Amino acid sequence: MEFDRKDQTQTQTTAADLGTASTPNANSPLSESQGAAILATDLNSNLNQAVTNSPAKAVASQNSGVDDSKPMGTCQNAGTALCTCSANRQSVAPPSGSNPLDEHDHTAKNFGQITHVSMEAAQTGRGLDGKQVGKTSALKLGTRAIASRGDILDPGGGTNTVISGRGSDVIMGTGRGFNTITTGTGKDAIVLGQETTNRIFDFDAANDFLVLGEGISVNDISIQQGTNANRAGVNQPTDNVANTLIIDKRNGHVLASLTFTKADTISEKNFRALDPGQLQALNSDSRITNRFFATQRGDGQLNGSRRSDRLISGGGNDFLFLGNDGFRFEKATGGGGTEFPFATDSPGTSEVQTELKDGVMKLTGSYKNFDGAPLFSQGETTIDPKARILNGANPQALVNGFLAVSQDSEGNARTGTHLHFSPAGDDRGNFADATVVRFINNTATDAKSGTISGQFKLTPEEQAALLSGNMYVNIHSNMDVDGDGRAGFPTGENRINLNKNVVKFV
Repeated sequence: MEFDRKDQTQTQTTAADLGTASTPNANSPLSESQGAAILATDLNSNLNQAVTNSPAKAVASQNSGVDDSKPMGTCQNAGTALCTCSANRQSVAPPSGSNPLDEHDHTAKNFGQITHVSMEAAQTGRGLDGKQVGKTSALKLGTRAIASRGDILDPGGGTNTVISGRGSDVIMGTGRGFNTITTGTGKDAIVLGQETTNRIFDFDAANDFLVLGEGISVNDISIQQGTNANRAGVNQPTDNVANTLIIDKRNGHVLASLTFTKADTISEKNFRALDPGQLQALNSDSRITNRFFATQRGDGQLNGSRRSDRLISGGGNDFLFLGNDGFRFEKATGGGGTEFPFATDSPGTSEVQTELKDGVMKLTGSYKNFDGAPLFSQGETTIDPKARILNGANPQALVNGFLAVSQDSEGNARTGTHLHFSPAGDDRGNFADATVVRFINNTATDAKSGTISGQFKLTPEEQAALLSGNMYVNIHSNMDVDGDGRAGFPTGENRINLNKNVVKFV
């Protein structure tokens, strides 16, 4: 995906701008009551001006940069590859002859993202009890962000990626585009907008909530589990069976896809209603917003800082990123029954250290006491007869599936050690998707041990997947090279999860 690269304007207050010593320091966390007292005058002034001068429809149009005269249900992406709308849209069936449950189909796929479902399907989900849905406001959202050193992030229209960090952030999914979002930690608010689809990689049902933006009421919401059994790595279909869909049942638009989330964990406590005109107050410049937020407006990639940021993009394909110093990775380990979905009895163990800087991911690690040599490390094109194939596949069909992928998206040649998309080993449960994201180098140091390494330029969506804890390394093994009678596990001898327990926001 190409990202716009244009000049960016940045507004950041200096120490002199913060006023007298009695004014709270912008870099110091505030209590909610302190933040409310500071914000009330300016935000309410902005809000009153917005409501007085503009009807709700005009406010929505200013936020989105899209002509609101379009009839409801018209998709911004109509006529493009992203649009998969259909008046009779049904769940996508697997291609003829494929097995959607085959955990070792490594080929890359692109089924297209579902932004609408059929009107019939839109009515089948669970609704909301309006009496149980709370209300919020620009004042409350802004105060929470300031008190936690959180951010306000608005990617605008287009096809965007948003990665936020540790605070209680406000993410504006209202620009009538398609957003891929990693919220980080904190108690985050994602504002849903009409004709906007927000794919949220790490929605935390215990802390995060969805704000119903301009023109969306509690009566418009349908909550349901996805029905699409296909897998495609980071390009996983929006309506995958592992995802919860939040649908506008008036027109079948998918407002949000919460990946790796069960629909029965989402309830009224995960929603907030919002009065008309509120969103403009968050996006308006004021003495207070400029004091407590480092504001950037522009297109392309906008990088955050260690203080509270307000990043606002336009209508292009943009990337709002928390910055290189907003996270770190713990050491990830494998072995001892961590292989999923096929547990092994291998004595092998492994570990990986991960870095991500300026979009470049570096992996370094090692493995030891494996039963078999790394797959393909001996130049083989067949499976060792003594190897254990835990998914019951025909050995030749299994190896043919591996051989079908000669290189990854960056041109790295095939190996038996892979980077994949899906979490396991944290509070979301265990998932697997064998689509190859990248091939990782594997160098044997003896018959049972070796090192692994890789350096990859990740797309913004892949960075979002990594920082949401949705990646894992799988070390496939095969040949008995030391003659001890124990060959490897072509379906994977060790899985190393780069999950939420490994990714730490700072």
